Amino acid sequence: MYSPTKANLESRPGRSTIWVHAEAYGFGPSSLLLTLAPMLRKLASSIGPHTTTEYVGQGHTLDLNTAPPWDNVHNCDISTTQGKQALGDLFHLQQPVLIVVACDAAFVELLSRFGARRLVVIDPLMWYWPSVPLAWANASLVIAVDYIGVRARVDEAKLHNAVVVPPLVPSIGRSISKGPRKGTLVNLGGLRNPHASADENIAFASLVLSVVEQAIQSRNCPDDLPLHFLTSQEVCAGMQSDVATSTSPEKARVLLSQCKTAFLTSGLSNIYDAADCGGRVVFLPATSKSQGEQPELMERDLGCTFTRIDWHELNITKPKMEYSQTSYTECSPLIQSHQKALMEDRVAQERYVKRVLECYEAEEDNAKELQILFSCFGRDDGTLIMKAIVDAIAREPDARIRVPSRLQNSPQPSI
Repeated sequence: MYSPTKANLESRPGRSTIWVHAEAYGFGPSSLLLTLAPMLRKLASSIGPHTTTEYVGQGHTLDLNTAPPWDNVHNCDISTTQGKQALGDLFHLQQPVLIVVACDAAFVELLSRFGARRLVVIDPLMWYWPSVPLAWANASLVIAVDYIGVRARVDEAKLHNAVVVPPLVPSIGRSISKGPRKGTLVNLGGLRNPHASADENIAFASLVLSVVEQAIQSRNCPDDLPLHFLTSQEVCAGMQSDVATSTSPEKARVLLSQCKTAFLTSGLSNIYDAADCGGRVVFLPATSKSQGEQPELMERDLGCTFTRIDWHELNITKPKMEYSQTSYTECSPLIQSHQKALMEDRVAQERYVKRVLECYEAEEDNAKELQILFSCFGRDDGTLIMKAIVDAIAREPDARIRVPSRLQNSPQPSI
């Protein structure tokens, strides 16, 4: 991996490139792209023998986006003038034949200024934005992942360049592990957002790990072990714990399918994986507005029930948060205030241990309640997303691209 500059960029005659990029907010956007990585690499080989797939990104997205699965990785921090210039140099040198972006409106806007063509946005958060990002109008195609309210929002915004596809859920299920479930999984995801420092995230993750370890010790139940604790590389390094680690989304799904109890942040990726893998699943207090809002919407609109720990159960002097009714600018500071209060209050931490102990007694396969999501929105193994991408390529011909016919015959996404 390197940070591209004019000095180290080398021309590669006869080669073409597919770029991929994920927004540096949590692990959801990166997880989505990594799930598609094998299919994008097959698409690259179909376009031409020298076509590469290259990740262009920044921050903690580089924890997961490595080479492999991508042929090359470029560290471009577009929050800086130097990073924007480096991205422009790389773009004008490589002239990528296709660019696939998960979520990042600022990245799309910048590439539009460079004159990018065949720019595809995959948006798993179309339901969430206060308004549809204006940058989406600059994309060749917007692939909106279905969820509560998504189709209505696409219609209202008159996004004529959009298609709606079912959620991307690779089929893991129980096929990975045939034996009895054993162990505990804690998955905090990327645990990164603009409102908390690295030190704050490390301290919070360390506290969560301590809470679960205390509960396991109190229970003294062999089936609770081994303990697996997943989050970003930066947080793991700061925790200095032998238990904490960072791993690929695929390996995280395998662990979820094998563990008897899982404590997860309630991002949509974790929610759908839990629905697929089953088991005893507990959703942890939200670390972002979307994590708090998703369970509220599922309860309200789908009648979905699940086991969940929320902030007001720990910090009992604070009111229950209504995530759907709280603006983004208000919600993030409130969540940070809850985290700070928990960190400073030993009694609140004891309540957390008690709630974890209670959740260990939940129904062993409570995650089956989440399968209503598949009934409502379906599921995609990547076929429909790739079909939409191939169609976008076909609509903007390029002499460097031969559209693979085997993908052209795939099912058509709904609009």
